[in-house]
Amino acid sequence: MCNRCYQLLTRQRGWLRCIQSRSYSSRSAIQSSANEQSYDVIVVGGGHAGTEAAHASARMGVKTLLVTQKLNTIGEMSCNPSFGGIGKGHLMKEIDALGGICARLCDNAGVQYKVLNKRKGPAVWGHRAQIDRKIYKRLVQEELFSMTNLDIRQSSVEDLIINETASNKYSCCGVVLDNGVNVDCKNVILTTGTFLRANIHIGLSITAAGRLGDEASIGLARTLHKVGFQLGRLKTGTPPRLDGKTIKFSRLKSVTGDQPPEPFSFLNTSVWIKPEDQLPCHMTYTNDEVAKIILENWHLNHHVKEEVTGPRYCPSIESKVLRFGQKEHLIWLEPEGFDSDVIYPNGISCTLPEDLQLKMIRKIQGLESAEITKPGLHQKVESTSIGTSNVVGM
Repeated sequence: MCNRCYQLLTRQRGWLRCIQSRSYSSRSAIQSSANEQSYDVIVVGGGHAGTEAAHASARMGVKTLLVTQKLNTIGEMSCNPSFGGIGKGHLMKEIDALGGICARLCDNAGVQYKVLNKRKGPAVWGHRAQIDRKIYKRLVQEELFSMTNLDIRQSSVEDLIINETASNKYSCCGVVLDNGVNVDCKNVILTTGTFLRANIHIGLSITAAGRLGDEASIGLARTLHKVGFQLGRLKTGTPPRLDGKTIKFSRLKSVTGDQPPEPFSFLNTSVWIKPEDQLPCHMTYTNDEVAKIILENWHLNHHVKEEVTGPRYCPSIESKVLRFGQKEHLIWLEPEGFDSDVIYPNGISCTLPEDLQLKMIRKIQGLESAEITKPGLHQKVESTSIGTSNVVGM
């Protein structure tokens, strides 16, 4: 965002506040089932994209249904407990300017706020915030459950209702739920995230799952392929989560938030916490012993063997070691909340067997006695083209 746009949007704060507050009238009860079986828009998936899509649709005044596997995971931060950065921070600003919720809620759920690249011009600033997972999820659910024009239903979507038109094209006019119920609509928005025909890999073990403990979406992928979507495979991964009580923080460099913290949203002039109440992050590095464990055991995971497109800016530690050798790699130890002892070691995503993950972690300074609360994993997920002209209403 250029400096001129930044100043313009800042001046328009009052106008944005009016737009964003139009449909925030409260309802007394959570909508756990659809009241009727016909909608203008059905959003599939309750992650970051799905909550923004459902919120935008309902706020525009159209009758909307959000379908998600579990009500209590709406707004769940599945991976990194943070928002923003050099690239994604700009994206959040754009969503905020359009009336989205993520930036506004981050200002009320963060544990640390920083603006990256501040020594340069505003066009390359990157707002970033460490988030309290529990608070953020609660705020998202409060926002969505109180909206008019929005119903929320707990279910998996097993299939789409597709009709073939006379011109050899397809029309999507609803979804089929896991209990066999058809729900009609004019438009379907798919935000399947990491669930579309997804597999989780830990070492050589493979499990069909959208994330640990949640089922993958299998039938939906078949339908998308049938109607002409180009399906590919993407891969991603997460690091092992660590018990903060077992980390020797005194041996590590502490990094604090900005003083004062700068809010994400154009609507806010400050964040919810005092500057001195922000939680610190800590820095550590990999070493030759970490690289040795990876090089001796790379054959024990599928991740580094496959020619599947992966994330460019957050590769696994195995990929970094194989590419750059025994170079030191930075690890950020990030807190996951005010009342949580879980630490997210950003920069050491890995998919070795769990016992080797623990062995590797304990070779790192400050983590010599660390315990793993959840193992790192590698995930393969089906991806689709952005759209196809063969399908109307999707």
